[in-house]
Amino acid sequence: MDHQIAKTSSQVRVRAAEAVAQIVERIETRIAEGTWQPGFRLPTERELEEEFGVARNTLRKGLKTLEDQGKIVRHIGRGSFVAEARPQMVSDAQALLDRVIGSSPAEVMEVRLVLEPWAASLSATRATSADLAAMRECFERAEASVDIPEFEIWDGRLHEVIIASAKNELLSGLYEAINMARHQPEWMKLKERTVTPDRRQTYQKQHGAIVEALGERDAAKAADLIKAHLLAVRMSLVGH
Repeated sequence: MDHQIAKTSSQVRVRAAEAVAQIVERIETRIAEGTWQPGFRLPTERELEEEFGVARNTLRKGLKTLEDQGKIVRHIGRGSFVAEARPQMVSDAQALLDRVIGSSPAEVMEVRLVLEPWAASLSATRATSADLAAMRECFERAEASVDIPEFEIWDGRLHEVIIASAKNELLSGLYEAINMARHQPEWMKLKERTVTPDRRQTYQKQHGAIVEALGERDAAKAADLIKAHLLAVRMSLVGH
């Protein structure tokens, strides 16, 4: 009998914890999606109880969790509000972005050599037929480009599509920041000097092999091919 009581008590605690986690997740989602902007006053506890179908005590535990995380602020007699962005967090994020943009070509290529082979392996299994069609279009547009600058546009776009087809938002965000560094004037001048017609042909051949491997859903091959391609790009840009 004691064992059964303990088991029942444990199940109740688990269900209560799950209910609190669901409250936190649903409110976090509304904040992240921008439905509830910083400064937005949350509905009353009674309204949230009815909407979420939970008891007052469970709701308050969820709100306390969000308050402890800095997601909301609570004022007695006034209600709960979505917290404003912390100035330090904004400052730190901007400092990191500035650091990425100011990175050297050697640093950027080292990071790309880590990220892109992994992204290609993900893309090989996650890319949709539309993603693969977009890759082939980029390859064909690059092939038909009348000059190096136009080729560079479709070259870059191909890499972006491969990253996007990995279906990882954090990875896409990191790559977007890296691309901001690659679009700086110093980078553009460096590429103009190093992407010769012969190298363009080499890169295009490598691109074709990468797209083919992705179409075959061969993750290991795609990762190896894009790594070899990036090593060739790094050699032309920085010499090692």
